[in-house]
Amino acid sequence: MTLHRLFSSTRGSASFRAGLLLTAASALPAAGFFPPVEPGIPNRPAILLETNFYVFTSALELTEPDLDLTLDARGYTSPSRVYLYWENRATEAKTYYSQAANAFGSAETDVFGRAVNVSNLGSLLGAGSNTFQLFGSDGALGSLPSSVPRATGLYQFVLEIRDEAGEKVIARGNAMYSHVDTVVHKVGNITSNETWTNNNTYYLNGPTFIGGGATLTIQAGTVVYGGNVNQGVLVVKPGAKIMAAGTARLPIVLTSEFDVGEREPGDWGGLVISGNAPCNTCPREGEGDSGLFGGNNPTDSSGRLSYVRVEFAGIRFTDQNELNGIALQGVGSDTQIDHVQVHHNADDGIEFFGGTADAKYVLITDSQDDSIDWTYGWQGRMQHAVVLQRFDDHDKGIEADNNSRNNNLEPRSNPTIFNLTISMWRDSGDPGILLRRGTAITLRNAIVMNAKDYAVDVDGDVSEGLVGNLLTIDNSIFFNNRDGFSNVDLMASNITASDPLLPNSRSRIQPDLAPLSGSPARSGGAPIPAAFAAASGGGFFDPVTYIGGVSPDDPWTDDGWTTFSDN
Repeated sequence: MTLHRLFSSTRGSASFRAGLLLTAASALPAAGFFPPVEPGIPNRPAILLETNFYVFTSALELTEPDLDLTLDARGYTSPSRVYLYWENRATEAKTYYSQAANAFGSAETDVFGRAVNVSNLGSLLGAGSNTFQLFGSDGALGSLPSSVPRATGLYQFVLEIRDEAGEKVIARGNAMYSHVDTVVHKVGNITSNETWTNNNTYYLNGPTFIGGGATLTIQAGTVVYGGNVNQGVLVVKPGAKIMAAGTARLPIVLTSEFDVGEREPGDWGGLVISGNAPCNTCPREGEGDSGLFGGNNPTDSSGRLSYVRVEFAGIRFTDQNELNGIALQGVGSDTQIDHVQVHHNADDGIEFFGGTADAKYVLITDSQDDSIDWTYGWQGRMQHAVVLQRFDDHDKGIEADNNSRNNNLEPRSNPTIFNLTISMWRDSGDPGILLRRGTAITLRNAIVMNAKDYAVDVDGDVSEGLVGNLLTIDNSIFFNNRDGFSNVDLMASNITASDPLLPNSRSRIQPDLAPLSGSPARSGGAPIPAAFAAASGGGFFDPVTYIGGVSPDDPWTDDGWTTFSDN
């Protein structure tokens, strides 16, 4: 078996080699571990910090990371202090880098020992560019100092730009990495309970199925690689469960086998979860020959996804048979889905095939097809969702269907979505939201911007006939969409074309999605209707006072577990 890019500079050459990692953390930190950056800064610097691999070995030559920095000062000229620290993510121990000492120490100190202008950071480090290596064979700061532990562990580097006093964090970037014990190969059927631990990394050497009522538990902080040649994909079958409960400090990452800088959409298959909840044409065969799904249990549980990232996935077998980043096929409402990101997927980001699954804190970045998709009668709920399309090779922000053969087939697709942000690449000629083939929707507190078409396109007589009844959109901001609000009268209230003042939503380095001071999105959020609050049992929809998927004061997309790397 080969891992083409993880330990090689080119695709398709080196063997995957195992090394030595850490034991599991006994107590996981609470969700969220970075204090928020200072809110309301219109030209906040953008930072992308990356190691050359996600996992390293102690037994072979990959014993320490290189560290690369991409920085866009974005015109920020206030005197600033730059802090660079290494952290053990399991114990939270930190050490700070001093250029004068060329070492990491326990005292909290800034890199230069003085305030600087971040626009000159490259020249101060001797790099002279906005993209350069900090540590490594070509590092502006030389090789990684010996004061950084090479022992097994779950670690990260963090770079912070603070104000002149060193008290307020203006911008932050982090790069998580691990040292691992061994590589565990997986393929075929798993029919008994199994736990994947963060002291190993796991390689999907082909389609891997969790079935027979088994539960796969993936420990927080675990990295799983999808095989390229044998089209690795992880499939959870009806009756089985996946328990993937990460944290912001210890996310679970399912990724390309290739090393950072050489990954591409479609490097592997993705994650497919199938359940026994209703859909309007079930049971049916899942995408990518993943098996039958669907049943008559709306409260079915397929387990949990929390702080899970799926990236560079999405194999396309044919135009009608494609693997999404995350496919939820007949998944029921007792499945917990929160804090998930799908990044650079070759097909759709996340797709709901019927079912009643709910999802919160959903981030879809740079999918080459649609970002959020549903069909076959999905009737779930979603809140705090963000779609970013920063390139020109994408399709719709949302593509929504009920059933292509019978638009009125029951159960009808009819999700309830509150607090959504869609920011598109305006050179692509697609609507922000396409509602067709009989789908219904309740959408509130949404931002749709930069579509080179309508913000909302309602297509077909059946869906158009639902407008104002089962298809309602209100209290939203549709900004800078070439063709305006919609192709039909939405019969909507409180829809405006005001600028939501998202300062940096299309950054290729680090998007900034928190509405600035003066934005109509900061305080324009309509309350959750009492009927929906009651239907959620008082526990699903959060009361908010803002429009869009991101809080203006505590943006969850910047909490360290997400990625915005191009490759």
